[in-house]
Amino acid sequence: MGSLRRFLAAYYAYVFLFDFMLAYAVYTALFALEGISVAEIGMLLAFWSASAIVLEMPSGALSDHFDRRTLLVVAPLLKALTFVCWGLAQGKFWLYGLGFLFWSAGQAMQSGTREALLYERLGAAGRGDEFDKVLGRDNAAEGLGIGAGALLGGLVAQYDMDWAIWLSIPPLLLGAALALGLRDVRQARVTEAGDTPITYLSHFADAIGEFRRHADLRFVTVYMSVGLIAFELLEEFDQLYYLAVAVPIWLWGVLAGGVELVYAYASVAAHRLAGRRWLAWALPLLGGALLVVAALGNSPWYVLALELAYVAIAPVAVLAEARFHRVMDGTSRATTTSALIMAENIVGIGATLLFGFLADRLGILPAYGWAGLAMVPVALWVWSGHRRGMRAID
Repeated sequence: MGSLRRFLAAYYAYVFLFDFMLAYAVYTALFALEGISVAEIGMLLAFWSASAIVLEMPSGALSDHFDRRTLLVVAPLLKALTFVCWGLAQGKFWLYGLGFLFWSAGQAMQSGTREALLYERLGAAGRGDEFDKVLGRDNAAEGLGIGAGALLGGLVAQYDMDWAIWLSIPPLLLGAALALGLRDVRQARVTEAGDTPITYLSHFADAIGEFRRHADLRFVTVYMSVGLIAFELLEEFDQLYYLAVAVPIWLWGVLAGGVELVYAYASVAAHRLAGRRWLAWALPLLGGALLVVAALGNSPWYVLALELAYVAIAPVAVLAEARFHRVMDGTSRATTTSALIMAENIVGIGATLLFGFLADRLGILPAYGWAGLAMVPVALWVWSGHRRGMRAID
């Protein structure tokens, strides 16, 4: 028990530190102030997304083939190089791009790896049935890291924006040190499965086999990557929403930190809602309705509906990911999880472009309304799937 408690304490701290980045609050503004055009910023963000997609599954296979702890140590070190590049860039476009490449590589190495390590560690301790509870705390630690970093970054940037970049490095170095204690509990990582030797490439085949064998795995993947991802991508446009409803700029960081705090609480409490499978369609529908209300906004108070929409989704996001891991039965857990994340990134790019088109043609507020209405077919699809015996959450 004590060993698991120490592991979880180090694990939660690692998750928090990996996303405790002061740069989150200011990096696009910094690019613009250093002479990068809006079109060039768009190119950088597109490159960031594309490189994340390309690196996701290969890094998952590395995690399944080698020691997971090694990847968790390397991941924050790679991400730290992002801020070294940006701190030295001084308006050089290629250095910003190189920084995003390091960020993608670091993110890819820890995503999939950390969830697989957590699931296996709980299983080894005989507490696999608590995965949704612990995963909720994982999501909470991540959200708190993002919120605290954005809040502190905004305060630091008032004095010196460059310091918000450089001070993003120490938490990552500390995270890498903590990862040394996150032991991989698998007894044999590169052995033989029957008479077939496990190779690096065999993890890709194993992941494909998982999706072929399990209809529920495909169902949960579509649910998360097509339905729930909409709420995640909308956050990238929230500053435009704040401007549209006249939220004071000083309040932006407070809103970001506040919603992450409430989101964290909702994630921690998610396991208490297990067994209520109807929430898989009801909460996205509620979130969509709140987005429609937010789209009516003509005062800053409507931002509360927007933030509540994000919080409404937190429980099913945790329970769906827990369901995803429970359905899997192969040895390539990180590679299969990386396939889910890659699907989310691919759909996210398309959905972001579509939302941007709607916002450009109709206005930012109507675009949020249409995003909310899109949850109606999502909810109907989940409800129909439940009637056929499929499950998005346990």
